[in-house]
Amino acid sequence: MNVLIKGIEDERFERPLRLIANLFFEETKIHFGECDNADLEIHIHVTDTESIHASAEIKSDYSPKAVYEKDWLPYDTEKERFRQLKTAVSHVYLNVLQEMTGIQQKWGILTGIRPTKLIHKQNMLGLQAEEIHHKLKEEYLITDEKIDLMQNIVDRQLTVVPDLYDVRDEVSIYIGIPFCPTKCAYCTFPAYAIQGKQGRVDSFLAGLHYEIREMGRWMKEKGVKITTIYFGGGTPTSITAEEMDALYEEMYDSFPDVDKVREVTVEAGRPDTITPDKLKVLNKWNIDRISINPQSYTQETLKAIGRHHTV
Repeated sequence: MNVLIKGIEDERFERPLRLIANLFFEETKIHFGECDNADLEIHIHVTDTESIHASAEIKSDYSPKAVYEKDWLPYDTEKERFRQLKTAVSHVYLNVLQEMTGIQQKWGILTGIRPTKLIHKQNMLGLQAEEIHHKLKEEYLITDEKIDLMQNIVDRQLTVVPDLYDVRDEVSIYIGIPFCPTKCAYCTFPAYAIQGKQGRVDSFLAGLHYEIREMGRWMKEKGVKITTIYFGGGTPTSITAEEMDALYEEMYDSFPDVDKVREVTVEAGRPDTITPDKLKVLNKWNIDRISINPQSYTQETLKAIGRHHTV
């Protein structure tokens, strides 16, 4: 779908307009100015004097239109100013597409964001729920149904982690182990098949031990607390039980107050890497959670992508 935008040529609008259009059409391309093979032509007009005024019209037999007007909110930077302009343009753009297609987007103009972050942010500013919900509806065009869902999730999160807004003063540690039994066909991560590469594994782990020691020393000096530790990959259980044992010992020796960390997770994504000895090591060092990823319960798919375990 080629969409020609008339009236604005600021390239900063390309991505938000494309993402919104992708809610309605497949593989949208946004063009400014001219496009010989445009499937859709939308005229957007913006004035930004004492208030923001935006309008949009689709050039067709039906010619749906939308209008938005709002006073400027105080801003200190050009980025904050543009954010208000982007909201105005997104409003009228979404509304004319909804009118043309008859499809209502229940998440409004939101694309590519964890919606609950919006409620958490407003909670931290001290706003009441009713005020937050009104803002979500007016500013982002989110429906009541989705706002209720967001609030329900936020309530559950705050029940599980009552001091959620305080953990921003702490850090979460991610430790990557870039080795797997085999390289899956679909994988785009920097991970490598471990077979025949023990020299690489040894040198990597030596560097990792050094980095853990240095980061631990820095965190102790700065008084930094740790919320969670996550061993990802690759497949962290690809290394031997002895190597795992030494790595977790380094973690306990180097990082501050590991016994007070809320959760230590080790990915065990490839079931064929899990052995009784490795489970004993995980238990020995009080690993709270392992993450096992079968990837598929179709044997032909496992074979096609390069996994050597069975369903």
